[in-house]
Amino acid sequence: MKHEDDLMDALLKEQAKGGADEKLLASIEEALDEKKSGGGGWRRGAPWAAAAAIMIGGWVVYHSQPEEEPVIAYHPTSAPVESRRVMEAPELADAKMQPSVPSEPVVADENPLTGLFVEPATAPPHGAAPQTKGNLDGFAQDEPSSRPLPRIVAPPAGEGQTRRLDDLRGMPGDVGGAGFEPNLALLPPVEERLRSRGSEWFPVPGRSLPKEKLLQGADAEEFSRDNYGQLVDQPWKSPWDDPLSTFSIDVDTASYTNVRRAILEGRAIQPDAVRIEECINYFDYRYEPPSEGNAFAVHTKLATCPWQPEHLLARVAIKGKEIAANARPASNLVFLIDVSGSMQSSDKLPLLKQSMQVLIDSLDERDRVGIVVYAGTEGVVLEPTLLDEAGKSKAAAALTKLESGGSTNGGAGLARAYQMADSHRVDDGVNRVILATDGDFNVGTTGQGQLVELVKKQAAKGVSLSVLGFGTGNLNDAMMEAITNDGNGNYFYVDGQREAERIFLQKLSGTLVTIAKDVKIQVEFNPGKVKAYRLIGYANRVLRNQDFNDDKVDAGDIGAGHTVTAFYEIVPVGVDGPDTGGVDGLRYQQPAERKELVESDDWFTLKLRYKYPEGEKSRLIESPVTGDPVKWEDAGNDFRMASAVALFGMKLRGQVEEVPWDRVAEIARPALADDPEERRAEFFELIKKLD
Repeated sequence: MKHEDDLMDALLKEQAKGGADEKLLASIEEALDEKKSGGGGWRRGAPWAAAAAIMIGGWVVYHSQPEEEPVIAYHPTSAPVESRRVMEAPELADAKMQPSVPSEPVVADENPLTGLFVEPATAPPHGAAPQTKGNLDGFAQDEPSSRPLPRIVAPPAGEGQTRRLDDLRGMPGDVGGAGFEPNLALLPPVEERLRSRGSEWFPVPGRSLPKEKLLQGADAEEFSRDNYGQLVDQPWKSPWDDPLSTFSIDVDTASYTNVRRAILEGRAIQPDAVRIEECINYFDYRYEPPSEGNAFAVHTKLATCPWQPEHLLARVAIKGKEIAANARPASNLVFLIDVSGSMQSSDKLPLLKQSMQVLIDSLDERDRVGIVVYAGTEGVVLEPTLLDEAGKSKAAAALTKLESGGSTNGGAGLARAYQMADSHRVDDGVNRVILATDGDFNVGTTGQGQLVELVKKQAAKGVSLSVLGFGTGNLNDAMMEAITNDGNGNYFYVDGQREAERIFLQKLSGTLVTIAKDVKIQVEFNPGKVKAYRLIGYANRVLRNQDFNDDKVDAGDIGAGHTVTAFYEIVPVGVDGPDTGGVDGLRYQQPAERKELVESDDWFTLKLRYKYPEGEKSRLIESPVTGDPVKWEDAGNDFRMASAVALFGMKLRGQVEEVPWDRVAEIARPALADDPEERRAEFFELIKKLD
């Protein structure tokens, strides 16, 4: 095989010279034919002419028949592409970033996509140097490139629907017109070899899927580099063995909007993408606010379980105090914006720019905003600027200059953003970095551990972090959640203009005022009343029991007006319960004597610890829960809605497969009466699509 590769390299190099000796070319082709004879060998003639055309046209992939033949990647020049069997590599075609020239073509064993051709961008005349001005890598910031990227067009030319490569991956619906035959199987060696040369366009390796599956969105994760952390749900536990349950609160909502987008696009949902607590906390609930002088109010409710009548459902709810806009402290915000090549689609950087303008308009002269961008390198687009009338105009002008292109050096950008935020720190105010990205950090500081340590260090110094996720196909959800968990911040996912307005005008502005930090919940169950229990959601927020009283252990924060909801499913004493993980008897020691039960009518005791934003010593709230449970039908619309969303998440994670989807709809339906923003109605429509 090595000899064949050498022959192929020789052939390509000679063809690239333009005036190569025809006899030499023929002899190389004959040698290849001899090596490949009888096995679907390389064919002479037209395919090699197409290969030469592709070399002239750009870094593209050539598909020859039969399918067993290799795919070859080439380096760009400036001439238009003529072949109808090619595919662009977007970031290498980007005029703003100049890739290094590989010393040899990259050969794969299977074509990634067939039936497409590149409609060249507004190319310079043949032989002219490609345009290279842009806003990154040392190019002038005030001279952004106006040259559009080449487009992937489905045949026939001029008739098929135009789509970017990122949009084609796992996209439902008609994406190509007649004759479009997707085949996205890619091999790891190809991806690794291209990445070693600074390229990132290959999706994760996966098997070829038929056209029907791609268009329906089935198994879409086969084409995606989305990365989700592994979630291990809390098991059923016995209060005799595990009387305490301890976890950190979570006000993030990214999981729900990410799942919503997948459902609406007909894509398969990865169970680890579903964080149940984020789905529940996406919705607003009308919990009673705290009394005067308190940061938040804590509410509990015990009702029958809507999906298991013999069980009970205990709700713990927290409501943060509201703060008027004119009473909030000054803010020092630094936006760290991903402008890599994959951010160019309309649902990413353009949507972000519109959303940021909405937020800037809502701020005032008390506030300061800076903008750092990152792709191949990081750079400052807007130095921290006070948002008076002149400052808002300056910020708006900076937003218009943002363009995408290049790979993603998020680690370096994050360090620069923190440096900027720290240098303009506002005492007794809000100091926050807001990261907006669609993907992974694949250049520079890439290790999750390194980034988490950076974020934790800055959080300890008073600079918090929020993350805004955009798009699909390259979403490093695990990374973004991890760094916000440790960065005293929040993680939102933006799936459209409506959600962007909600986040930038309501949720993100609420996070600007932290009313309590390191909020932890611990519940002690009474084994005289509770046979078994399980915490629903919060799989990666569980703490050790001893962490509850340890003020050095970080936990979640609550912003002004935020609500937090958590559920426990409970099996009462006297009801047949689930397996709680008992072990065999011990051979070498007698079992410990059963602890004596303290008589009490309490079902459980709720304990909550929190710190004031500038404090280092926690405060304790403790409240026993007693009394008879109410019927879930009588527990109120907020209880019905939140429990329906909890069941929605449990079903997506495969925990309660026996419960039908129409049961989720039945629980949620009356809650639609209290739905001013129609978000509950939207949830109802999602259930219909899943049923």
